[in-house]
Amino acid sequence: MDPLSQLAARAQERGGVRLYRKNVEKALTALRSTEDFWSFVDRADLPVPAAAAIVEVLREDGYLAVEEDRLRWTPAGLTWLETQNVPPYTSHLCPACEGRGIPFTADKDLYREFLRVSAGRPPAIQDFDQGSVTPETTVSRVLFLEQNGDLWGKDILVLGAEDDLTGLAIALTRKARRVLVLDIDARLVEFDNRAFRELGIDNAEARVFDLRNPLPDELLGAFDVFVSDPPETLASFRAFIGRGIAALREEGAVGYFGLTLRDASVYKWREFQRLLTGEFGVVITDILQNFNHYMNWDYHPYTRAAQIAPVAAPPRDIWYRSAWYRIEVLPGFVRWNEPIDDDVFYLDEEGTTT
Repeated sequence: MDPLSQLAARAQERGGVRLYRKNVEKALTALRSTEDFWSFVDRADLPVPAAAAIVEVLREDGYLAVEEDRLRWTPAGLTWLETQNVPPYTSHLCPACEGRGIPFTADKDLYREFLRVSAGRPPAIQDFDQGSVTPETTVSRVLFLEQNGDLWGKDILVLGAEDDLTGLAIALTRKARRVLVLDIDARLVEFDNRAFRELGIDNAEARVFDLRNPLPDELLGAFDVFVSDPPETLASFRAFIGRGIAALREEGAVGYFGLTLRDASVYKWREFQRLLTGEFGVVITDILQNFNHYMNWDYHPYTRAAQIAPVAAPPRDIWYRSAWYRIEVLPGFVRWNEPIDDDVFYLDEEGTTT
């Protein structure tokens, strides 16, 4: 077994997250580019337990040191690194659109109005696994819907993702026919409904709803588009995305949602994708990696991620990003709307940020 494969096996045993050689190669490339652990997680595209385990194995071998909360290669580590032919970190992302392909400035009026209306939004809280994306991300999501013909005159359902205020941003365009937001957090529901009233938007509404419960019959098959941002356990993915699909009207209707590689490995992505294409009968039309940029949340010190990190310093810059998925339902798609009774709804062995 070559050294990088050996490192993958040792880190997998230590961190409990499946790894292979390519993961380690990308991780070492990321470690060449930054001394900050959270930036390393971001660039390595790994769940936090896997990234922390790689750091610990490299420390054990004398290749890496943690000094004043910085990750630093030792002389032995630099020599070893050169023998592994690890490429330097390179990024060609467009700075104007932050790598999304959708510049949020394409609709400056929407962006300015969203910034104004979203001021004073409720902060993200740990109880509901919340973490808000940047305003630029939210506006870019809406513009991506519009670009794909999924905004004008559409009935749109937002499920359990309103800490990002995507439903509010969609309503601000005045282009959708109907917007309904379902979220378990009464603070966000009140915030949205107050904004709708003050702005005179009478085709948008927010309701308190726990997605572990089945959708009411009146919502099944009633929408053209759903938007969600599910926690990344299989139980919560099934609840959020399964109910989103159940709410869609007919074949060709679409769904949007985010999935990270910070709380889920590519192995878990495969399970999500099997559920989508196999059980639910949909096709994945788009996966835009790192489309969603999340603002750092106040409860980070109380998360498992903070506890297992090899540094004590909290994240300073954006490090938590997710891919933006678009799906279309095909003829014969399955509407799943069963109750969920799962005590570990938000957490599993790979998820650490709740």
